[in-house]
Amino acid sequence: SDATAPLVRTAPPSPATWLLPATMLTTLAHQLSGWVPVALASHALLALYLIGQWRALTRVPRIILCIALALMLTMPWFTADPGRTLYDALNRAAWFATFLAALSFLRIAAETSPLVRRCGAVLISQPPGKRYAAISGGAFVIGMLLNMAVLNLLGVMIRRSNTLDAAGGHQAVRAARARRMYSAMIRGFATTPLGSPLTLTLALILSIIPDLRWWTVLPWGIVTMLMLLALGWLLDRASAPRHLAGLVARPQPVAGGPRTIGALLALVGAVFAAAVAVELVLDIALPLAILLTAPPAALVWMLIQRRRLGAARAVLISAARLRRGAPEQFDGMRAEVAILGAAALMGTLIARAVPPEWFATALGMAGLHGPAVAVLVLVLMAALPQLGLNPVLIATILLSALANAESFGLAPELLALATMCGWTLAVGSGPVTSTILIVSRLAGVSTREAGWGWNGHFTALATALCAVWLLLLGHTLFAL
Repeated sequence: SDATAPLVRTAPPSPATWLLPATMLTTLAHQLSGWVPVALASHALLALYLIGQWRALTRVPRIILCIALALMLTMPWFTADPGRTLYDALNRAAWFATFLAALSFLRIAAETSPLVRRCGAVLISQPPGKRYAAISGGAFVIGMLLNMAVLNLLGVMIRRSNTLDAAGGHQAVRAARARRMYSAMIRGFATTPLGSPLTLTLALILSIIPDLRWWTVLPWGIVTMLMLLALGWLLDRASAPRHLAGLVARPQPVAGGPRTIGALLALVGAVFAAAVAVELVLDIALPLAILLTAPPAALVWMLIQRRRLGAARAVLISAARLRRGAPEQFDGMRAEVAILGAAALMGTLIARAVPPEWFATALGMAGLHGPAVAVLVLVLMAALPQLGLNPVLIATILLSALANAESFGLAPELLALATMCGWTLAVGSGPVTSTILIVSRLAGVSTREAGWGWNGHFTALATALCAVWLLLLGHTLFAL
């Protein structure tokens, strides 16, 4: 395979391209030093980046930015300290932009990785009985590195492999394969908020609940992720069209599958281990350690890909690839930066404007306390994105209102886990989420079919499973 060709071609870089990495550097400098002028510089750079990208933005990000601007101009004055409220909201927006920018370096390295492409081919080639587990698990693992780009990588592979000829000329077989493979990919990728330390979800939760530690919540997230993957596999097995099984020959798996998957798992583990080492050495939070680790880890990965060319040439080619690929990434994520940054800003402003006692009073009037509050968070996180609300906005408001979780009879770990569960369910089912929009385009079906049609039953059962799981944990391990 071509080691220099990106997976996705984008438009030529805009003049504002390098304002995003400048935002990243100044934000990281502020996180490490606490110096306010550096934070203000990051705010200005992010604003200039979005202004420079305005013409290239589509209608939805523009509308969201306009709403965020209106709130930014009015909402702080409904708080006791308008200046501090606005400063904190802009800090959170810059932090999200930095998170996207720093992790994009791993995406650049992954786009040229033969290992990632081989891994995708291994997953798609599995026989029907193993294919669901392979694709869902693979979508999770590759998604930790590629984020949403894994949907394009695996989605295109699914579309190319699932031809009418491969289905023996039977349209019913082709349709069944598409539903099962795309559903596996959606559900596997959707679990990244539960099991991946490299997600915005965990970074947001840790930033709002400072007393929470990643090692007290992430293991429970991984257990929950495995439960949801197992549920999806059981539903896939139960709905398998066995009357179609004998119409086509079984596919031949790609050789070296276990070795390929093991190598990718080792790569992900190495990136995470490096971030933990940075966290311990510098005594900083894990999300910040991940952002400091990602760019150099991406460079090392690119050097390993080109190690046969010799050290000097590998460095030159990798540096050239980063120079060419970074502008494509920074321009290509303009919509993500606009939407997620605006959602983080709006969530912070709204949370500060609404007195926490109002939410406590509402919960008291509803008779909710303890683990039942976690179930409410789960339901709100899963349901509201179905209406088009961004999970970042919802999570910011809910977590800010419940930041003092103990006063609601709720352990911080249980609040975090409920947020992660609801985020996962929303990502894999909402017809207006980016996940479903991408998959529906690749599969050639409506967003309603890809979201509610393929995943409606799974989402309903998974919500019930997560609710029972949260109640069980809340009354046992996390009982207050």
